[in-house]
Amino acid sequence: MTQIDTDLYKTIADAYALIDGNLSGTATNARTALDAIVDVDTATYPDSQPSINDPDAALEIELALLTPFNTAFISAQNISASVGFLLDAVRSVNNHVIANSNKASGTSTVKLDNWINVDMDTTWTDECPVGWSNLSSDAGYDVTNWVTSAT
Repeated sequence: MTQIDTDLYKTIADAYALIDGNLSGTATNARTALDAIVDVDTATYPDSQPSINDPDAALEIELALLTPFNTAFISAQNISASVGFLLDAVRSVNNHVIANSNKASGTSTVKLDNWINVDMDTTWTDECPVGWSNLSSDAGYDVTNWVTSAT
């Protein structure tokens, strides 16, 4: 079998690094919105007389929005935790690289380290994206020796 092209690997790694970055903030951002609903302040919603605060108006808004925003938060948590298929894809491409490595000997870790730090060196804009390294680590690869960038 032929080794994957470095440009294709870069495209995959960059795309999945963005997925990793976006997923890591999903539940946090949904929680921030939920907390804003829970923290609706009666002082923000005055009644027809500007000097008097209307706690009923604040409660009405909170009750109307609390359930859908809580449901969205729970969904965001589930999305962030459900990365099994993403990790399967990461394993697939990394296993392909290992199986088709030009290094005749060495462990899977040595072969993948060589791919990331040597073969991909001229293809990366910077270094291996940290999000790709994170997903690869989550997929079970030793990424200790990978040179990674902040993006």
